[in-house]
Amino acid sequence: MLLVLLWFPLGYALYASMYAATAALVSRQEDMQSATTPLTILILVSFFISFSALDPSGGGTLAQVASLVPFSCPLVMPGRMALGDAAPAEVAVAIVLMVATTILLVRVGARIYAGAILRTGKPVKLLEALRASRTS
Repeated sequence: MLLVLLWFPLGYALYASMYAATAALVSRQEDMQSATTPLTILILVSFFISFSALDPSGGGTLAQVASLVPFSCPLVMPGRMALGDAAPAEVAVAIVLMVATTILLVRVGARIYAGAILRTGKPVKLLEALRASRTS
């Protein structure tokens, strides 16, 4: 349980910042599902990869790599830690990568939001929103 309490806030912050940045691109609620589908697929793929980490033999290379990738490590690393397969250095690197990625995504999401908030009508493209935030 303690491992989940460590990784849940990190994973929640990461995915919430990704969903916030994506949501800033749509102007209508009806477009939200199609905009967030790639993020949902990313979570599902990470979820299924996490099962390999629960393999008693350690899950192999896939589990090791996935536990360091910020998008999958909140789901994979707790299992590896519970089995004792994750070295303390791997855990530290995963935490640092997750925090850095979350900070980066919050900053990018803020730029997207600033560039897209006053636009209505057709959906705003990602690059268009980023360019608009530079000029404002």
